[in-house]
Amino acid sequence: MNKVHVVNKVVSSLLIGFFCASVSAQVALKNDHPSEYLVKKGDTLWDIAGVFLKSPWLWTSIWEKNAQIKNPHLIYPKDVIYLVYRDGQPYLSKSKPSSNKVSPKVRTVNKFTPITAIPKIALQAFVSSHRIVDSARVDKMPYILAGSGMRELIGKGDEVFVRGVLDPDFNHYHIYRIGKTFGAEQGFPTSNTEIIKVGTLDLLDKQGDISRGIVSQSKGLVKKGDIIVRAQNLSLQPLYYLAAAPSDVSGKIIAAVNEKFQIARYDGVVLNLGLDAGITPGHVFNIIKAPVEVVDPKTKELVTISNQISGKLMVVNVFENLSYGIVLSATNAILPGDTINMLN
Repeated sequence: MNKVHVVNKVVSSLLIGFFCASVSAQVALKNDHPSEYLVKKGDTLWDIAGVFLKSPWLWTSIWEKNAQIKNPHLIYPKDVIYLVYRDGQPYLSKSKPSSNKVSPKVRTVNKFTPITAIPKIALQAFVSSHRIVDSARVDKMPYILAGSGMRELIGKGDEVFVRGVLDPDFNHYHIYRIGKTFGAEQGFPTSNTEIIKVGTLDLLDKQGDISRGIVSQSKGLVKKGDIIVRAQNLSLQPLYYLAAAPSDVSGKIIAAVNEKFQIARYDGVVLNLGLDAGITPGHVFNIIKAPVEVVDPKTKELVTISNQISGKLMVVNVFENLSYGIVLSATNAILPGDTINMLN
């Protein structure tokens, strides 16, 4: 069965389960929760859920679906979210507690965009431009051979020579820079390479394995050796449905996306989990500090401190055996080597 079909089927099953779920015993309201909340521009689903719940990732368990509203799970600025009770159980709803009948709502088209799980700007920092591919594929991809006139500095509008076999039916390509490689050192049987989009290229002519093109867009300087890939739109997923990660899945943060010494809120990370572990975009994990040894000031013995929860992250893009995540909250320093596991 096609992998994309399998992933779509898994995601669809998850969403059906979310909307049909009864109130979980794990759902707990915050002690200082309000009875209603006015959604503001700039709010995120994570923030809104955190206004009411101790565990924001469980919001779907108490989100009341309204069949009379198209896309009832969407929340917009100026919506009012009410905390209501049905048979003694709490629900989050767009309907006032005193209202027994729900009427269809009309929304001004294009006036607002839906509230997302996390800020879009955090996603745009890397999700749409970072990919992870088999290292063996990277070695076979066409690449920038030289700039026209043998120039070293290549930017938008410059002509370049490309070496490699290209698809004769396509003239528009994306330019990627080779990033980190993840392999045996991280416990993988095969190597995977991160590639980062740095620009686009339009071909002018092809002669054998040497082609000539022009850099149509660039995020900086294009370098000799940068690879080119047939253009493919990697649009951001518009909505992420928060859900606790599977209870039997645990892994590690193996790298920071932007080479930061200390990872903070909304920073991107690479995880050693992927499709093979059954995770999907929207899964939320605890971040657990790597064990540290300290000297007991009285006994002078080494004592290991472990199982410190230092934050939470959400999976945003999944590949075969690796994925990207974004840190949702951080109460302590987060570093590569920290583990991730199911939420409490």
